[in-house]
Amino acid sequence: MFHTTLAISALLSITTYAQTSTLCDPLNSTCPPDSALGTTYDETFTAQTVELNPNLWNVTAGSDLIHFTNNGAELAISQSGQSVTAQSTFYIFWGQVEIIMQAASGTGIISTFDLLSDDLDEIDMEIMGGNTSWVESNWYGWGDQTQYNSEYLECDGPQQKMHNYTIVWSQEQIQWIVDGNVSRIVPYAAPHQYPQTPSILKFGIWAGGDATEPEGTIQWAGGKTDWSKGPFTMTVQSIKITDGSTNTSSYAYGDRSGSYNSIQAVAGESTAYKILNKQSTLQSVLQIWKGLSEGAKIGIVCGVSGFFACVIVACTVCCIIQRKKGRAEKAIADKEWDAHTNELMEYRVRMAKGEFAVAHLTHGEKS
Repeated sequence: MFHTTLAISALLSITTYAQTSTLCDPLNSTCPPDSALGTTYDETFTAQTVELNPNLWNVTAGSDLIHFTNNGAELAISQSGQSVTAQSTFYIFWGQVEIIMQAASGTGIISTFDLLSDDLDEIDMEIMGGNTSWVESNWYGWGDQTQYNSEYLECDGPQQKMHNYTIVWSQEQIQWIVDGNVSRIVPYAAPHQYPQTPSILKFGIWAGGDATEPEGTIQWAGGKTDWSKGPFTMTVQSIKITDGSTNTSSYAYGDRSGSYNSIQAVAGESTAYKILNKQSTLQSVLQIWKGLSEGAKIGIVCGVSGFFACVIVACTVCCIIQRKKGRAEKAIADKEWDAHTNELMEYRVRMAKGEFAVAHLTHGEKS
């Protein structure tokens, strides 16, 4: 079930966190290809996580405000002007995004994630820190914020516990799903009226209620933020992103129509795929290790230690045997050498005694 926003809320929402610029607008320029995901990215954040992989994520604001705990990646802001924004280095073209998170509480605090393309097609979810019953869904075509497409979706306490927020995006429709329940569906429409170009994922936290924001934004966010009640923390437990295409290295705009029909998918393993595939073996081993009981871990350690101990003993015995064999071979060689030396000495002695002298015959003598 979903709740449609009032007209005033829609008017105010045009001043929200939606992006209104792009490095290269494919509607007006020839832009370089976008690096594809071409597979599935699936990560759960824990206290063992060191950082958002810089090869997969670009933290454009607040990198020092992200911390990892057993609850997940914690994005915390505590004073005016602070925000946290992370965006993927890869794009998906159709697909699914699933985020398990607990939104930050606090008047005017916004926890958000969205899909955003180079031509500013956008699909998003924004959660106000003071609204404990609803989360906002929205979309834009070509960054046109005069479109009033926001709707509020029912959610029980998004700031009190983890919820599963999923966006399923296809050529046929967009679905916003909250905790497994399809809360909103938007059918396909023409370019500008429906997001349909390769998009990155962005997520983060910011203060729409900060005193520096326009009055319309403050009202949309739920009121002014009281920074004395901070820090305000958004916690992301896990992110799963599935690209609509596999074995795809990049996406390129074939023309300036902004239509999905113009998108050219280049076959091959993407950079993201190679990174994830390289990590997968080690991550699988670590995941299996973490899931073992302490007794099993001790058993494995003892087994491995015993194996290496056996290897060391075997090497030691082999060395001893080789040394004994070497000594025996040396003794035989020494004995033979002594025999040859003695034989040579005896020959020299006999030579000195003239035992091997040869008599020379003089002229006229007979032998």
